[in-house]
Amino acid sequence: MPTTISPEVEEVLFDRIPPKQEFEENLWKSADKLRSNAKLKSSEYASPMLGLFILRYASNRFNTITPQAVAENEASKNSRNTETIEETYLRLCGYYLPEASRFDTLLNLSGEENCVAAVKSAMDAFEQANPKAEIELPKNDYEKIPDATLREILREVAQIKVAEGDAFGKIYEYFLGKFALSEGQKGGEFYTPTSVVKLIVEILEPHEGRIFDPACGTGGMFVQSVKFIRKHAETDHVSIYGQEKVRETANLAKLNLFVNGLKGDIRNVDTSLSAAAYAEKYADTVGKFDYVMANPPFNVDDVAIEDINGHPLFAHYGLPISTAKSCKKADTFSNANYLWVSLFAMPLNPTGRAGFVMANSASDARGGEAEVRKNMVDDGLVDVMVTISSNFFYTVTLPVTIWFFDKAKTAADHPRHDQTLFIDARKIFYQTSRSTRAFTQAQLMNITAIVWLYRGETEQFADLRWQYQSALATWRDIEVVHPDESKTYHGAGTHKTQLAAALQKLGEGLRFWQNTIDLVLTDESRDALANNPTWPKTLDTLTTITADRLPDKVAINALYKKADEAVIFADKILRPDKDKSFTKADIRGLLRAVAAERDDLLFVLERINYFTTQLHWLDNRFPDGQLEVDKLESV
Repeated sequence: MPTTISPEVEEVLFDRIPPKQEFEENLWKSADKLRSNAKLKSSEYASPMLGLFILRYASNRFNTITPQAVAENEASKNSRNTETIEETYLRLCGYYLPEASRFDTLLNLSGEENCVAAVKSAMDAFEQANPKAEIELPKNDYEKIPDATLREILREVAQIKVAEGDAFGKIYEYFLGKFALSEGQKGGEFYTPTSVVKLIVEILEPHEGRIFDPACGTGGMFVQSVKFIRKHAETDHVSIYGQEKVRETANLAKLNLFVNGLKGDIRNVDTSLSAAAYAEKYADTVGKFDYVMANPPFNVDDVAIEDINGHPLFAHYGLPISTAKSCKKADTFSNANYLWVSLFAMPLNPTGRAGFVMANSASDARGGEAEVRKNMVDDGLVDVMVTISSNFFYTVTLPVTIWFFDKAKTAADHPRHDQTLFIDARKIFYQTSRSTRAFTQAQLMNITAIVWLYRGETEQFADLRWQYQSALATWRDIEVVHPDESKTYHGAGTHKTQLAAALQKLGEGLRFWQNTIDLVLTDESRDALANNPTWPKTLDTLTTITADRLPDKVAINALYKKADEAVIFADKILRPDKDKSFTKADIRGLLRAVAAERDDLLFVLERINYFTTQLHWLDNRFPDGQLEVDKLESV
């Protein structure tokens, strides 16, 4: 009977094993078809595809909630609190889906009806029925798409059956990443790779409160933050505030929140680097937020000094005036990196934290930038800095640094007031493709573990060790079901026994087959048999093999090689012409069974070795589960 595995352990069991995404990959082929058939540029086909995803998600969730909505609406008719059916849906799922907006309506269009017009009407109807959602669907992006192509895309998108926000959010996230990768430099402007976002969130450790991203792109920081909060606090009581310069990208962020069941204040601004952006209802931005996180554009060179206008969001720690362009009147900053850095610091409340990506060059910039940096360090604001490898981002091939601020550290009596942790993680990465890198879950958590120890959060470090130990024990002793393949692994001991049994069966099959053809062997075959003393030894080895003789990968592969060579010798050398008994004995099938058992066992042993390595990484560096702060290099 399968043993229950805790969610914490289940989370890491298949770490570093790329998930099978056949469904998403097939959908991506549809997107490519949309691009080629409609002759769209790479920057033009993301919105129409994602827009259809939104309608599909809304329809799936709407259909799932319908039985409950109808029942509760009927019940309300017999009470004081009578509701319209629209009000019932709004209460239960946050929106109402008119008939014209339902995906089945689009799928069932007749051949005479205009599909492009119907999709546009569906999106219009959704927006009109849900004005408070403040969602703007890309209804004008379908004009270039041929009718037949759009119908085909609708059928492909209809294959998405999930209604849960988290599951659908993963599909949406997959496509955001693929679109960003396909657009290269431009795509990187709106998308931060998920593993980088996760590292920021894990080190930031957000809990309930206000979250601000003044360069929010498609909203990935918000989604990962809420996932972290739900996992650790079983709540999502957060207020989301985002700013984005590109209108289309701001809309993608709103849609990203929608498919993840979130709401937020995402506004399209001309620029976040302007005092004018923080007027009226946003005039209270200074000191308002619990968390600030961002991946801003680097080295922006056209910010006017008068636009900053001495606003405390940018000027409190000093302005990088020396970066102003040399001209008759220095009126424009030649590099806005430290305007961003100040913007991430000043919205923090007294216990607020910030995490953001910044160009490596900002860490040792001189002149006015150095003065701003010195003031922040002297204030105790800078908490952690992590330099990561190149090729994590689509826009930046060089290494970057992730900065973390902790406003609570500015108090003179804070235990880490005069300390900053620097982590060089440039050699920690997993190569996901020839040109891109990411963190595995273990790499991400191991980096975070250093920060935990620096902050004195030793219980979390101990929990991570337990997670690795439990994962190791699970692969060694317990049944594990692969989430993508529905394949069950049975523990190392069981798989060794199964491989030994398969090898024995192959050896017995070869010996039985040899006996059946012994009388019809040719002289040439008999000579080959006489000159091959390893043949009988191999059969003896195979038929007597036991699980304890399969200790590791080297021994397992050596035995498989012997088995394979024995089968080749039997088939190519011993087997008489026109012999059918070899096929009847299914010798090749027995070898395939051995190969399958070998692969399963090697996979399980690799998993055991993987988590053994993670434990060694932690224990070798922090044998007592402590970080000796007094040995850290001072700021």
